[in-house]
Amino acid sequence: MKIFIYKRTHKHDPDENGVFGNQDCMGRLRNGDYDAVIGIGGLSPWPDHIDIMGKINWVGLERKKNPAPKKRGDEIVFSHFKLYEEKGKDIQQNYPNFYKYIYGSRCRFVKKSDFPAEVQKELDQIINSIKKCPPSKMYDSTNTKKIKDNCSSTKCKEICPRKKRKKNTAPGCKKISVK
Repeated sequence: MKIFIYKRTHKHDPDENGVFGNQDCMGRLRNGDYDAVIGIGGLSPWPDHIDIMGKINWVGLERKKNPAPKKRGDEIVFSHFKLYEEKGKDIQQNYPNFYKYIYGSRCRFVKKSDFPAEVQKELDQIINSIKKCPPSKMYDSTNTKKIKDNCSSTKCKEICPRKKRKKNTAPGCKKISVK
């Protein structure tokens, strides 16, 4: 199983609907070849998002791509998805081999299937923990127009335009499902 692991600097991508790329995070890397994603809190998050640091933030398994032509990559949904954000397990305490492996390097992300055995064992625990979780809320949607921007304030439009985001995500700037 090829796993895409990346260090996050902020919350809200993916959102509560389970859409990875709703804020265009990780751009074209979302389109790469992988079977599962583990989003972890980086050690240098945005100031308002320090509570995700060093934790499992979200896990997605068995992805499906939804074309997003105005973004750098497709929006991705999963047949099994769990969003933890700041409530995720502390990696250093619960997965010490994974912690040393991922935070012991300066890489921001890794996509591979051949991890050291002790690391793979912990990654399997993480992935197996969500195998009974439901799919992303938008998983069965084949009409990508059902997802639209919900920038409800001018502050949102200033802070998180699609192409040039600053270091904060404004409240109210998220994707929503439209019936």
